[in-house]
Amino acid sequence: MIQVPALPLIVKILPDEIEIEADTGENLLEVIHRAGVYLEAECGGQGTCETCIAAIIEGSCTKSGITADDGLILTCQAEISDNITIKVPAASRIIPSEKKTPEIIHHIELIKPSKFSPLASAVTIKSGDLRFNDSLSDWEKIIRFLPAVDDIECGIDILRRLPAIIRKEEDITVVFTQTLSGKRIIDISPGRRDIYGIACDVGTTTVAVKIINLTTGDSLGYASSYNGQIECGADVISRIIYSQKPGRLEELQNRIIRTINRLISELLQKENISPQDVFAAVFAGNTTMTHLLLGIDPKYIRIAPYTPAVKTVPMLSAKELGLMINPNAVIHCSPAVGSYVGGDITAGLLCLSGIDAHKEAVLFIDIGTNGELVLMGDDWMIGCACSAGPAFEGVGIKCGMRAAEGAVEGVKLLDRGKEVKLQVIGGGNPLRICGSGLIELISELFQYGIIQRDGKFHKSDDNARIQKRGNENIYVLVEADESGSGREIFISEHDIDNIIRAKAAIFSACSLLLKNVGLNFKDIEKIYAAGGFGQHLDFRNAVTIGLFPDIDLEKFQYLGNTSLKGAELALLYSEYREKLAQTAKAMTYIDLSSESGYMDEYTAALFLPHTDENLFPNYNNRF
Repeated sequence: MIQVPALPLIVKILPDEIEIEADTGENLLEVIHRAGVYLEAECGGQGTCETCIAAIIEGSCTKSGITADDGLILTCQAEISDNITIKVPAASRIIPSEKKTPEIIHHIELIKPSKFSPLASAVTIKSGDLRFNDSLSDWEKIIRFLPAVDDIECGIDILRRLPAIIRKEEDITVVFTQTLSGKRIIDISPGRRDIYGIACDVGTTTVAVKIINLTTGDSLGYASSYNGQIECGADVISRIIYSQKPGRLEELQNRIIRTINRLISELLQKENISPQDVFAAVFAGNTTMTHLLLGIDPKYIRIAPYTPAVKTVPMLSAKELGLMINPNAVIHCSPAVGSYVGGDITAGLLCLSGIDAHKEAVLFIDIGTNGELVLMGDDWMIGCACSAGPAFEGVGIKCGMRAAEGAVEGVKLLDRGKEVKLQVIGGGNPLRICGSGLIELISELFQYGIIQRDGKFHKSDDNARIQKRGNENIYVLVEADESGSGREIFISEHDIDNIIRAKAAIFSACSLLLKNVGLNFKDIEKIYAAGGFGQHLDFRNAVTIGLFPDIDLEKFQYLGNTSLKGAELALLYSEYREKLAQTAKAMTYIDLSSESGYMDEYTAALFLPHTDENLFPNYNNRF
């Protein structure tokens, strides 16, 4: 009997009007992503977060018994069994917008080294200067014009091109980089040319790229977008889990490389620069993101004793990673301190290199999809990471989302909580609520006495916004007919509990770091907040709920994307590249899971603002 191959099934996606072929039994979420429609999948396809929802308009699919509310299915749990038409609601989508996180908002005077020493440098040799001493080889003639070093090396491709290039009647540009033992020539070409470099913050949620002229040191352009991996999990743990399935590690690496290449291509086209003229790149990311960027299995980062494959990455080339720049371009990764204090933190600390010596302590906090803290004084530095989870990114919150267009970023309660005034990113009808909006909403609910210190609602008969849903109460922020998704926006007691646990992790980590060096909160001179989350954050609200300590608000300063700025500094100055390595080695890394007092600190912080109200004397008053 002749076997007739099965015809592919057709999946139609609305309202995009996209049709894509699929095989019987193929996962619906993967098909949707393959079609270029990006859905939230915070749990990495485990079926627990209920964010990748869609409605089946026609046809059917096999489901594993899990459905979302309102008759919507979880696409990550659905297998295709027929031609189907689905509709993906706006609230489920990831829109790869040019999300602008400020590089530095409040200026800090950076100490720039006296010597400009980019990761890749170029010298131009006049053609006439090579017409001398025929007893010298072509290679010997070239290296006479390079800075004096003991060792100069190059690849075989350079030597093969050298005879033809050196005999052309025009100038020659030689591009080289510094190695541990000397210099390495990475390109040689006829003519005069400027050379360029890339600084990149490889964030768990957002990737940001800058292009820099390595001849002048000028910054030429900036672009950012969501990390293409977020469809595979919202945080590093879910991505590590995702990477353990066959073929998934390669997929995750391809996703981040595609994201970076797209941003680089956009910048180069805008500035009319050839990819072949980009000869260096510095990447700064947390330890897991660095592993995934390099295609290294991150499994052991989350398994005791939590050992990464590499903390200091050897110098690499662009062709090894598949970057769409000059294949010989040199790649430098900011070094990590430990499994959960990564190269984004060491790079970010470069932005504090210009501050004066401190008598007591300065606290650096980067709160994004992960939470990292570094406490430092005159000649010491101690850091840790806490398992705050991605709640401050709106992840794990029923009506939460990241800080993007349509997100509620600010909330003011009126008439003792019966009315609300919202601030929505981009204006228009809100879709969901992001981290800064969640913090302000909880702060307002707490100060009005609508929620108790444990986050539970005081039942009020005269406030219609407080409603009973299942076994918990919710507070309705936006009715369904007033939202951009057609679904109501609310915060539940479970959501509040998630935020309380996240803020408790940050606060208790801060407290423990101070105790490790014999200090307390009053000894903090300055708190520097970095990362995209802080862009919309009101520090007063953060202190009110107990996320940050109750100290003078003037001591708080938001810096912006310090990881990207640090990568740029390392790209331009060898002194900063050396400082990166020194910082990674000098920092004392505290593993909170092995600290005996951490759980006590954490448990004490599981109230608003804290079990010990004496720690928050300025925030005990209510409206």
